[in-house]
Amino acid sequence: MDYSGQSESLAALNPSERSTMITDTLDAIWMTFARILGQDVDKPAVNTDNTQLVADLVESAIASGTHVRTSRDMHGNIIFSVATPVTNGETPIGVVAIASAAGEIDGLVRAEREQILQMFVIAILVSIGLSLVLASTIANPLSDLAAAAEIGRERNARKFSPSRVRIPDLTARPDEIGRLSGALRGMVAALYDRIDANEQFAADVAHEIKNPLASLRSAVTSLRTSKREDHREKLMDVIEHDTIRLDRLVSDICNASRLDSELVKEEEEAFDLLKMIGNLADYLGNEAREKGVEFITDMPADPIVIEGLESRLAQVFVNLLTNAISFCADGDAIRIWVRKRENRVLVVVEDTGPGIPEQALTKIFNRFYTERPQDHFGNNSGLGLAISKQIVEAHGGVIWAENIRPTDADVMSEPLGARFVVGLPV
Repeated sequence: MDYSGQSESLAALNPSERSTMITDTLDAIWMTFARILGQDVDKPAVNTDNTQLVADLVESAIASGTHVRTSRDMHGNIIFSVATPVTNGETPIGVVAIASAAGEIDGLVRAEREQILQMFVIAILVSIGLSLVLASTIANPLSDLAAAAEIGRERNARKFSPSRVRIPDLTARPDEIGRLSGALRGMVAALYDRIDANEQFAADVAHEIKNPLASLRSAVTSLRTSKREDHREKLMDVIEHDTIRLDRLVSDICNASRLDSELVKEEEEAFDLLKMIGNLADYLGNEAREKGVEFITDMPADPIVIEGLESRLAQVFVNLLTNAISFCADGDAIRIWVRKRENRVLVVVEDTGPGIPEQALTKIFNRFYTERPQDHFGNNSGLGLAISKQIVEAHGGVIWAENIRPTDADVMSEPLGARFVVGLPV
């Protein structure tokens, strides 16, 4: 049986040779790594044409079916050949064999490698561009914010800056960087406000302590030179009064200085505001009645539950009620009433005392400010209302004072008493 066949070369399928410095370099690198990784790139070279290669596969294809062979020519180009028998039933009647042109596979691989390389270069350029954009829009602003926040952290003389920290203003940006800049600027402003407040508080404390100390020093000096017993008794009374005043002042200052940290540390809880005010009214109402002052409460029937520090808010209402009692005389009246609005509850303490001097309305909540009769001098530190305002504002509320007048139209009329209003969120 004659198995000789005819071989045709399909020149149209031969790829055009595209050789560039980039692809040649890439091929060289590829072959180097292929040898290092142990790939079979060192097959024996064959010096023959495709017709001979196909003819060599015919016997193998008839004997064992489809046969595939990969070889290289003298120039190292890959030649891929395959042969498969054509059968009639189980009897082979012919063989179909195909062999690639020398370098055809290499050319296709080189073309694909070149496209991959182009995409790789484009990806690198895009990555570099995005990195530059991200660096200018995110990394650099964050670095500026971090550098500004770190100013003054080091106490080393060479690094410490005595000037105030200036956080870059990036709040115009609508992204997280703008929010971070705004938050940092707010934190720094709050910190400097707290520092300024502490400095002012320290100055006020020094001023307030100097007054009783100066009085004590004067009394002690006079006591040494005084010969009359009645003068010595008066000086001893002055020393005792100033000592008590100084002790009260130091205690109130300590309480005021601890208030900020305690308001942060203590946990807020839900409680019935009316129940708390009712308990205070029962206790302080008896004190007022003993002084001949009528004590009136006017509160809703339904409980009002709020979130906050019950003990601290109780301190606020104790201050307001005791102040009202201290300013009232026999025959006066005190009224505390509560009303609930949509998202706020109002607690009002009114009295029929002498009212608040007009010049004191804007200063009554300042630290160490007090406006009392002469016979009450030294009995108060002037911190009660300042502490009350601090507590109320820490709960998100407001507090203010006003005079009760017979008519709102005549603001210069003689006041009928004083009114303190506390508004708290529900």
